[in-house]
Amino acid sequence: MASAQHKYLSIFVTEAREQLAQLEGELVRIETEAEGPAGALLWDSIFRKAHSVKGSAATLGLTELVALAHAAEALIFKLKTKAQKPERGQVEMLLQATDAIARLVGQAARQINVDAGDALPRPQLEGPPSVVGAELVERLAAAAQALPDPQPAARFRGIEARPAIDPALPRYQVVVQLSSKCQAPGARALIVQRKLKALGTLIDLEPTPAQLMQTKGAARLTADVASARSADELRLACASVPEVDSVTVSSTGNGVVQGGAGPGAAPPPPDLAAVKVDQSPPAPRAQVDGRGLRPEPTVRVKAESLDQLLDAAGEVLLGIARLREASRKLPESHAAAFETEVDRLRRTARELHNKVMGARLTPFSALTERLPRAVRDLSQRLGKEVDLIIEGAEVELDRAVIEAMGDPLSHLVRNAVDHGLESTAERAAKGKRPRGKLTLSARRERNYVVIDLSDDGRGLDGAALARKAIASGALSAEAAALLTPAAAVELAFLPGLSTRAEATDVSGRGVGLDAVQRSVEQLGGRLSLRSEVDCGARFTIELPLSVSMSNLLLVQAGGEVYGLPVARVLVTTEYDLSARGGEGFESRSVIVGGAWVTAYGLATLFGLPSLSPPGPRPFVVLEVDGVTFALAVDRLAGQEEAVIKPLAPPLDRVRGLLGTTVLGNGRPLLVLDPRGLAEMAGVHKGAALRAEHLPSRGAA
Repeated sequence: MASAQHKYLSIFVTEAREQLAQLEGELVRIETEAEGPAGALLWDSIFRKAHSVKGSAATLGLTELVALAHAAEALIFKLKTKAQKPERGQVEMLLQATDAIARLVGQAARQINVDAGDALPRPQLEGPPSVVGAELVERLAAAAQALPDPQPAARFRGIEARPAIDPALPRYQVVVQLSSKCQAPGARALIVQRKLKALGTLIDLEPTPAQLMQTKGAARLTADVASARSADELRLACASVPEVDSVTVSSTGNGVVQGGAGPGAAPPPPDLAAVKVDQSPPAPRAQVDGRGLRPEPTVRVKAESLDQLLDAAGEVLLGIARLREASRKLPESHAAAFETEVDRLRRTARELHNKVMGARLTPFSALTERLPRAVRDLSQRLGKEVDLIIEGAEVELDRAVIEAMGDPLSHLVRNAVDHGLESTAERAAKGKRPRGKLTLSARRERNYVVIDLSDDGRGLDGAALARKAIASGALSAEAAALLTPAAAVELAFLPGLSTRAEATDVSGRGVGLDAVQRSVEQLGGRLSLRSEVDCGARFTIELPLSVSMSNLLLVQAGGEVYGLPVARVLVTTEYDLSARGGEGFESRSVIVGGAWVTAYGLATLFGLPSLSPPGPRPFVVLEVDGVTFALAVDRLAGQEEAVIKPLAPPLDRVRGLLGTTVLGNGRPLLVLDPRGLAEMAGVHKGAALRAEHLPSRGAA
């Protein structure tokens, strides 16, 4: 791709990636939604996105990309005017064109050293490679030529339709001379075309931008325009285009317009190459949408800049915590006023931190918008029929969480399509509907986002998984006999375990689910699995909204101070176990709120001596996955708002630890993971059995 460095190239790369991601999903939808008013709107959207990418690329002189996008656009236009369901092969060619354009955009990104990580992860389910280059352009052109031309009356309905020319409007001939040093005359012609259309009705333009697309050097543009604007306004608009040497505007009166169009005649259809992007800065003016509301102005910010700003806001909060700690040593006459100012500064810093966190929030659709294409390709490759239903795509998570979930989500979707859902014949034999159903949903629950991926396939056979685990030596026969059906299903998370007899290029290699679980746990989340044979399986992922800020309850146990996320704390209470030999106990049942709750000694879980004096001692009641339990601690040490940092290896593999932070006095603090503590204590029966009888997943 021959293109010089351009100051707008980075903007083009970012916008093109977004448009191509949306285009993929719409092309998949058009296979089933092409007919009716909704189909017409969908075709319009598809055409606009392809047209926009082509126009922007033309402005930057990306000729190879323009040629490919133009061929795809021509086929889209023909298919749109048919208003019928497209053939699978036609959609396949357009998807291949989208892939090829995406690769060319990637090449453009490398020219300006755009980090590939700036783009959100794209789900790849290992489909077949796409055709690229001149062969694909020829195939697209042949497919477009094979379709009948649309009727003139409907040619541009819904795209660029304009009313008949008012015979009272003055007519002008505009001649624009481009510089001999112009590297992209086609792109300049596109801008001239756009400006003239904005000022009136463009009747004719010779040569067309498409004719100039592959040329360089001087070019002379002649346009016939009907406009109520003055000749000077037309001249100034065209003269503002870069690499224009001269502009002449002459009046042709109100009679026959040069170019053959008579008074009152409808204008010819506009050129398909009409661009939607203007390189010159727009004049400031008020923008009002259809509801009379002014849209909010936006600006693009690099993700790296937001990360740095978030770190800086976190350091400010830590510094304020240290100021508050230091204020305790001030005389009482000064301490009150100082603490008041510190509190005010803390509120401001907290608001700043929240604003930065809000700017980092990314809708879940950033991951889901390309899944329909991925599921379509894989299901066709496997000879299956699959309906993908996505719910809650508007739910927002921190960008870091979205980025980290790209590969794990792809693993789960691939397993569901390949291993979970049956073939059409197998489903018919079981009395199921021919098309398999795969549902991906996201919902907000307090400070967490819960993602469910469920299918109506064959489900997982816990007994078969147990036999595999015994055969591989991962589980003894005695331990397998103790497993409940729910715990047996969770054997699927063991490294290297698969019920596939033979590995394929899609799945059955024995890798994936254990890696998915580790990735989710590293984000402070949890992955669980429920399944029933012939009824399907449901994976549930619980993720924090962000992995940065948290309110902590400080507790002391065994002489050490730890932090517990307040979001998991239901209540704190006191209970006297001294009469029952409570010192150093492993577990006891206590009454909290009129209900029996099992309590565990936090010091005992960590193998530390309890330093609590005889008598009543504090208990922290926690809730994890609907299960309530209590932790006995030596002392409640207060609350702290802290920026949690992830643990470095090998501490990140220690069960029960979530992260670390620094207190206001400069002392480091370990933040505990309530879910990990529950597993250590055996609150979850299935988790307790795995912890006792199975090898550690952390060593995998």
